[in-house]
Amino acid sequence: MDRKAEEKRKQRHSLTLLEQVKRMKESTQIIDVVLVAEGEKFPCHKVVLAAFSAYFRAMFTCGLAECTQREVVLHDISAESVSVILHYVYSAELRLTSHNVQTVALAAFFMQMEEVCNMCQKYMLDHMDASNCVGIYYFANHIGAEDLCDQARKYMYQHFAEVSLQEEILEIEFQQLLTLIKSDDLNISREESILDLVIRWVKHSRESRLEHLVELLKQVRLVLVSPSFLVEARKRNTIILCNSECNDMFEEALKTIQLSSHPSLSLRYGMETTDLLLCIGNNSLGIRSRHGSYADASFCYAPATRKTYFISSPKYGEGLGCVCTGVVTEKNDIIVAGEASAVKMSRQRTRNIEIYRYHQRGNHFWHSLCSTQLRELYALGTAHNDLYVIGGQMKEKNQYLVTNCVEKYSMEQGTWRSTAPLPVPLACHVVVTVKDKLYVLGGWTPQMDLPDEEPDRLSNRTFRYDPGQDKWMERAPMKFSKYRFSSAVVNGEIYVLGKRKQIFNR
Repeated sequence: MDRKAEEKRKQRHSLTLLEQVKRMKESTQIIDVVLVAEGEKFPCHKVVLAAFSAYFRAMFTCGLAECTQREVVLHDISAESVSVILHYVYSAELRLTSHNVQTVALAAFFMQMEEVCNMCQKYMLDHMDASNCVGIYYFANHIGAEDLCDQARKYMYQHFAEVSLQEEILEIEFQQLLTLIKSDDLNISREESILDLVIRWVKHSRESRLEHLVELLKQVRLVLVSPSFLVEARKRNTIILCNSECNDMFEEALKTIQLSSHPSLSLRYGMETTDLLLCIGNNSLGIRSRHGSYADASFCYAPATRKTYFISSPKYGEGLGCVCTGVVTEKNDIIVAGEASAVKMSRQRTRNIEIYRYHQRGNHFWHSLCSTQLRELYALGTAHNDLYVIGGQMKEKNQYLVTNCVEKYSMEQGTWRSTAPLPVPLACHVVVTVKDKLYVLGGWTPQMDLPDEEPDRLSNRTFRYDPGQDKWMERAPMKFSKYRFSSAVVNGEIYVLGKRKQIFNR
């Protein structure tokens, strides 16, 4: 019997055993223990529980009183979580939802079921957003899940401007909020967000929290708040107006702001920005460095500090085999497009454009965002958090044809759809974004009015796309025709980088 046949036989054997044990549970056959949680009873088998849980294995084999008891009462564990865990034990299906995942994780932690705990943590990580990251952080900290706790904290700090507006953060305890707003690492651009959060937190449970107002306000960097916001906040909130110490703090901040244009307090993380130049998509033939092969690391250069940073490369592991183009979205997501690696391509039936995004949650890494029909020499653009694959060369009936088709990918909905095509077919062009509109420049386009043997024509034309109207409009042409060139936007002006430098004023 060959190896694959043996593996299939063992798999069938395991599935048969699991199915038979599940049927015995459902028909209450050979039941030798009943778990009780919140008054609800769950008939099951000791041997099955012991196989999956170190807690039950110790209970049923170490001479404890529960060895001879028919019923085992589980204190402080919800009936729903017991039901979910037993269903997993007998069927290999863990039915997690955003409402039950923490109670299931607690029950699994109590029962010493490491695999279920890990699955719960992965679920929470995969479904983490601004509305639940605070709860996940303090839950993970409570049960000692260090990796989940660390990644939830990073997510919470990175997205604090949005997190501070959620209802969940109003439920945390005083010391937890105090520790949060002390931090320099909060990614917020305006101190007004912190002041607003403190006021909302106190008003959420005014009677019990009013005593903490002064101590919390001491952690708000009031001199970084705009004077108009300070005046308005005091005017609109009686909790500040009625407290002489709070009034004094506001008055002192207003005087300090008036006397000095340069606050002495340190800024928070999100109040300072650093421009980076990204160099992504190296081949594996470069020299090695302390960061390993150039295929494993991509470079980021900060012109202001003249420092070089390294991030993982999308070519690492089973990522992209090559990187053709990339963009940075308005949310500072780094996105690149290219073809799959040889390992990944060997498992695919068709070649596609593979699009990867740099994952900023927890440990930074690249992950596959989406894919679309293969084309070459295309351009990648972004506007309103949507991606656009524009033009390029496609193979149809063993012939390469330059196309004018444009495909849009919604990163919020995870869907593709076609948009208005380019006015002309283009390849080797560039695309940039200015004020949420796409500008396509240069490239080459097939001769439409000359015989096939005529060479392709270079373009100096400029087209602007308005996503709101789904419409292209021609703008002023470049002075010179160009293709295979680079472009960038600085202060609302488009710079074309190639053999000749020129500026196009929008």
